[in-house]
Amino acid sequence: MQEPLLSIRDLNIAFRQGKGLSPAASGVSFSVRPGEILCVVGESGSGKSITALSVLGLLSRQGKVTGGEILFEGKNLLALGEQEMDQIRGAGIAMIFQDIMYSLNPVFTIGSQMVEGMRRHLNLSKEDARREAVALLERTGIRDAGQVMKKYPHMLSGGMRQRVMIAMALSCRPKLLIADEPTTALDVTIQYQIMELLRSLRDETGMSILLITHDIGVVAEMADRVVVMYAGQCVEEALLADLLSRPAHAYTRALMQAVPGLHDDRSHTLYSIPGYVPQQYGEMTGCRFAPRCPHGADCPYRDNEEMREIAPGHFSRCLYEGGEKDA
Repeated sequence: MQEPLLSIRDLNIAFRQGKGLSPAASGVSFSVRPGEILCVVGESGSGKSITALSVLGLLSRQGKVTGGEILFEGKNLLALGEQEMDQIRGAGIAMIFQDIMYSLNPVFTIGSQMVEGMRRHLNLSKEDARREAVALLERTGIRDAGQVMKKYPHMLSGGMRQRVMIAMALSCRPKLLIADEPTTALDVTIQYQIMELLRSLRDETGMSILLITHDIGVVAEMADRVVVMYAGQCVEEALLADLLSRPAHAYTRALMQAVPGLHDDRSHTLYSIPGYVPQQYGEMTGCRFAPRCPHGADCPYRDNEEMREIAPGHFSRCLYEGGEKDA
């Protein structure tokens, strides 16, 4: 088996709050293998985005990694200085940010923003960088790419800006692409096109993709493997087929039940997970989903805090169904 391209080990993240630190992610561990699409799924507030931002060292000033390792090609990114990280950002790991409205600089043209990064990381001449930028924009499905290069971000639609962001992320030929909710605020048709584009680019280039989403439907279409996060923890990890056929964690099952089915009757009522993701969970012990879990106090595993392998390659913190209880 190939060594992981990215390996996150027991990562802990906290944010300054008053005079102390408030945990935002604890014990997060997963890996991304060469050429695979790993989906990280969970509700807002589960810790998905801050985990991704920590990989590139882009947490806000209030954020701090308090423990763990982030290994990229065997090198611990947390031990690198800013100049060394600048060499990895773009050329080794690229990111499509969640909010495309604020991810492009409004005072520079699309062309100038793309060409600058390519010249810096790939040592291309201005003309060679421009030609490659046009080719990348065309590859993402943008027509009249030469004219788009001359435009400012506000002159483009949301779908066009998203395609530009993808082209920019690919412009330095990264080995790993992190896509944080890449279809936010886009209509369904454009969402499908963007997902198909990402998958085809993976197939063509062999790059790995870490796809962050809250949409189980996107996961079902895109993932090779899946990590489910809740309240700052990984609660389940499995190959896509295993997760869909035998979800082990009560939270994973709840997410899947909340997805409408193609053949659902009009009278069918979608399942709604009661309550909210906790915002403060530093003092929580045991299963963090327990207050919202349908099994509630009857669950014999509500005090469990460990990820356990319940089948080859399938890990879960919940054992109530599909785990030891059925063994």
